[in-house]
Amino acid sequence: MESATLLDTGTVLRERGGEFRDAVQQHLYQEVLESRQVFPLSLRHTHLELADACAWVLERTPRTGALPPELIERLRRLGRDHRRHGFPADVYPAFARALRHGLQVLGAPAADAASRALETVCSVMADAARKADLEGVAPAYSAEVLGVQRRTRHISVVRLEAGVPVPYRAGQHLPVTTSYLPGVWRMFSPALPPNDFGQLEFHVRILPDSDVSQLLATPRPGDYWLFGAPRGELQVSGERDVLMIAHGTGLAPLRAILFDMLAWERRPRVHLFVAAEYPGELYDLMGLWNLAAVSSWLSVVPVVEHAEDAWWVGATEDSRTPRGLHLQQTGRVGELVASYGAWADRDVLVAGDAAGVGDTVAALIAGGTPQDHIQAEAWEGAEEWPRP
Repeated sequence: MESATLLDTGTVLRERGGEFRDAVQQHLYQEVLESRQVFPLSLRHTHLELADACAWVLERTPRTGALPPELIERLRRLGRDHRRHGFPADVYPAFARALRHGLQVLGAPAADAASRALETVCSVMADAARKADLEGVAPAYSAEVLGVQRRTRHISVVRLEAGVPVPYRAGQHLPVTTSYLPGVWRMFSPALPPNDFGQLEFHVRILPDSDVSQLLATPRPGDYWLFGAPRGELQVSGERDVLMIAHGTGLAPLRAILFDMLAWERRPRVHLFVAAEYPGELYDLMGLWNLAAVSSWLSVVPVVEHAEDAWWVGATEDSRTPRGLHLQQTGRVGELVASYGAWADRDVLVAGDAAGVGDTVAALIAGGTPQDHIQAEAWEGAEEWPRP
């Protein structure tokens, strides 16, 4: 039976995403010559989510090509966010023609209806971009690198200052790029809440076989980073006590929320489990100990999978604390936390790598924690454009 939506077209895009992307890029670069200066020299870093994003829309769009109203708000946010690339809204008609060309190259089913849907997508995004421009909303913010501290062999803390407030909420994440990575954006969560001076701190892990993460983890003072519009909904309601679970650098958004809570008149109790593979990778344990020492409402429990460091960890004093912090636990953090019982009376926040977050959330739910109490944030490797 034929699908009621453009599901078959979306399936083709997902299966042949690289071919679709190449066709769209080639057409766009030929029609809008200046676009080649905006995106990176290596095309493998460009439009990585293009096919999946278009498929996500088409899989939810009737075969008439008329866009469902429930998709509109997300597309408006996308239009506002994409202004960070430096393209004016007037480029969207050319981009719509490039998308049509990509569908034709694939010989995608229902290409005419799909083209109408994607043309509407471009129109919605262009209108949102124009409106944001008229409202005076900055398309992006820049900040200067003030210092870099290597906490382990693979983790750096990068501190910057914008000089003006950067609009985001504690717990959100920002798309980040820099002058020596043109057009290449990565998601990072500020580890501090916003302030009037635009002071920012990011925790950057060097990923295997990733030149991009290596460059972002080793900037020089005086370098400038550029930030797009914030994303993410991680937050504390204030109505319940809180359970936080941080996998590696997933600590950053939770740390921002903790520091934000210092200004609250009434603070809930917070149990923070901070997890790593090795003790030396608990890269901010000393800072957490100092925070817990002056915050009676906060308890911190370090959890590691291996009791001793591997030779390559490169631990620093920041991962060692004086006596007084909860004793280090060994095991998988999700299973350990779930072993204490259901956390039905808590707001539960879990952040970090996608695999670790997924395992922890599954363990909590199996242990009786209500799923609707759990907020999970896994910005790297997460499925942003899932199948229906």
